[in-house]
Amino acid sequence: MDQVGIVRSAAKKLSEVTSSQSVFIGFDGFVDEIIHLVSERQDADRFTRIETISAFAERVQQAAGKSTNIELVVKQIKLGGNGPIMANALDSQGYSIIYCGALGKDRIHPVFEELVSRCKKVVSFADPGHTDALEFFDGKVMMGKLQSIRDVHWKGLMQKISPQELLPLLSEVSLLAFVNWTMLTSSETIYTELTNLLGTIPQRKTVWVDLADPRKRTQTDIRSVIKLLGTMQSTADIFLGLNEEESDQIANVLGISSAENIQVRADKIRKAAGVHMVIIHPVRSAAVATAAGTFGLTGPYTSTPQLTTGAGDNFNAGFCNGFLAGLSPAECLACGVGTSGFYVRNCRSPKRSELAQFMQSWAEVNCGDI
Repeated sequence: MDQVGIVRSAAKKLSEVTSSQSVFIGFDGFVDEIIHLVSERQDADRFTRIETISAFAERVQQAAGKSTNIELVVKQIKLGGNGPIMANALDSQGYSIIYCGALGKDRIHPVFEELVSRCKKVVSFADPGHTDALEFFDGKVMMGKLQSIRDVHWKGLMQKISPQELLPLLSEVSLLAFVNWTMLTSSETIYTELTNLLGTIPQRKTVWVDLADPRKRTQTDIRSVIKLLGTMQSTADIFLGLNEEESDQIANVLGISSAENIQVRADKIRKAAGVHMVIIHPVRSAAVATAAGTFGLTGPYTSTPQLTTGAGDNFNAGFCNGFLAGLSPAECLACGVGTSGFYVRNCRSPKRSELAQFMQSWAEVNCGDI
């Protein structure tokens, strides 16, 4: 089946889904400020943006040895973090969410209150971090403040809930997602202990893992977490999701050439890491590798996205949505790029009917520009 056929098939199957399943997601939480940078201001209300990361870099470079002033315009304050954005996207698709993470230690931060009201269960055991998300047409620069999320570790979680209380929650879900390992420097303690609990459940579970830009972590740390994922595979099926830059970093640590096309790279990472599935999603395309083979497709790219912060998390949610709906890996890719494509155009995650319609419209133009 060609790409158009795959997208049409995925859209049709999604539109027919009626059942609701539960998903367990953790462990971060951020308050995101979506920011545009001023290139030139016309008056109090009007300005032109710094449109690209390279233009921003040039502005900063020109200030070396001198100084500069760059105006920040906050366009939106919203819930952030890989976990909450993914949870919000899957909630929009009709799934019941069990969220465990940093939404507020003593009380839920107001930015998460709406999401929490829609979740089936929330265990919040740390205060959220804060991100200044500098938005450009060709990407984003995330400036994070992480002090509070250092409390994200097994001991902190155990202050809010016991293993005996966690076990039935883990038993009932159809999928787990462990995200943002990079910023949560003690989260491996949670990975290890939850994996031990999963080993006591008769039904084998699936765990989506998003390491989230491990560039700032040492190669020793990255090797350690990759080894841990291989160990977790003995208890659960591990799906490792990576954007293109992340896949370059992981390939480098594993001694895999980053010159390989993303399908080949995904398969080599899968085999080296010893996990069930590897998914790589550049801005313009996506690929998946399983033991049964690999598949790749292009995405509904736009050169003028309205919001890119959270696009990767929406891809993750879209792929998982397809998996939970029983779609093939190739159709799951279509759901992933379709969800992120809708998100960057509409500044929100799609509902199931909206996603199916968006994908049908994309297929009608032979998966070209829409």
